[in-house]
Amino acid sequence: MTTRRGRGEGSVYYDAERGRYVGVLDVTEPGSGKRVRRKVSAKTKTELRTKMDALRRELADAGSAGPAAGTVASVVADWLAHLPSRIKDPISVDIVRRHARRITDELGKMPVKKLQARHVETLLAKMAAEGLSTSTIRACRSVLARSLDRAQRDRLVLLNVARLAEVPEGTVRKSRSMTTSQARQVLSSNLSPWWRAYFTAAFYCGLRPGELTGLRWSDVDFEARVLRVRTSLKRGTAGLAPGDLKTESSKRTLSMPPAVRSALTALRKEQAADRLKLGPAYTDRHDLVFRDHAGRPVPRQRVNIAFKDVLEACGLGRDWQPRETRHSFVSIASDHGVSIEDIADAAGHSNSNVTRAVYRHQISDTVTRAPAALDEALG
Repeated sequence: MTTRRGRGEGSVYYDAERGRYVGVLDVTEPGSGKRVRRKVSAKTKTELRTKMDALRRELADAGSAGPAAGTVASVVADWLAHLPSRIKDPISVDIVRRHARRITDELGKMPVKKLQARHVETLLAKMAAEGLSTSTIRACRSVLARSLDRAQRDRLVLLNVARLAEVPEGTVRKSRSMTTSQARQVLSSNLSPWWRAYFTAAFYCGLRPGELTGLRWSDVDFEARVLRVRTSLKRGTAGLAPGDLKTESSKRTLSMPPAVRSALTALRKEQAADRLKLGPAYTDRHDLVFRDHAGRPVPRQRVNIAFKDVLEACGLGRDWQPRETRHSFVSIASDHGVSIEDIADAAGHSNSNVTRAVYRHQISDTVTRAPAALDEALG
C-alpha cells in the first residue's frame, strides 16, 4: 500500500516481491525541464527515509536531481565525446584516451553517485606503486576531474570528488644529459647508417625526437647546407604521418654541419639500395628521412626500445630516453661557450627564458668579464 505524504515529500510503499521499501519522488530532469520520477529503495523504513532525505537535499541544492543511473565509465565517455577544442593534437588526444581507459578499467562500473575521494586515491596509489611519474598520475586525475566537472554541470553529481583526492608522489626521474666524451663515444661506435644519422642530427642540431622522426628529405637542403624543421611525426586517423609542430616558434632553419651532412648522405644511399631491393614493396608516402627499411614511418615505441639497445651496445647502459639527446645538445653547447640566446634559437624556443626553465640543469654558469672590465676602468 502506498503511503501518501505531503507535497514534494514523495510517496513510500512496500514491495513484497523484493522485500524492500520503495520511495518515489517527482523531480525535474536537468536541461529539459521534464518531470520524471525517481525511486530509491531500502530494507527498512529508517534507511529509506535517509535516502529520501538525501534525494530531497540534492533537489534543494542543485535545483533538480539527476538520474540515478550513470557510471564513472559513462561520465568519462561523455567528456571524451566533448573534448575541449584546445585538446586537438593527436598525441595529446591519445594520452587523454589512455588515461580514460585506466580510469574506466578500475572504476568504470561504479555508479558515479557512489564515487568517493578514497576510491580515486586508491586508483592513484596503484599508479604510484606501478612506478608511474607524479606528472602522469596528476594527468590521470585531471581527466577524471574534468569528466566530473561536466557531470556536475549537468547536475549528475553535487561534488567533484576527484578534486578532493590527494595525489601521491610517483617515480621521479630527472632528465639528464650526456657529457661531451659520452656523445663522442656514441658517434665513434659501430652504428648503422640509420642510427648514425639519428644521433648526429640529434647531438649537433638539438631536434626533438618527434622532429627527427618527422624530418622530410624535402627539408634537407644539401646545397644550402641547412635543415628546415617544419614537421613532427604524429599519429592521426590515417596513421603515422608528418604533422604541424607544437608551436609556431618551433619552426626554424639550422645550419647543417659537415658531420650531419655526411651521415645523412650515407643514410640516403642505404635507402636507395633498400628501394631497389624491395621494388614495389617499398612504400614511401611521406618522404621521411628516418623511415624503416620498407619506407614506412617508425613508431615512437620502436624508436624508444631500439634507442636503449643501441646505447647499451655503445657502453652507456640502457637508462636513457630519446629526449635526452636534446638535453645533451643544450649541455654540450653551453659547456663550449654557446650563448643561451643562440641555444634557444636552435632549440626552437620562443625565448631564452623557456630554455632556462626547461634545461636549467644543463646550462653552465656564465663567467662574465664585466667585473674585470670595471676593475680595469676604475682602477
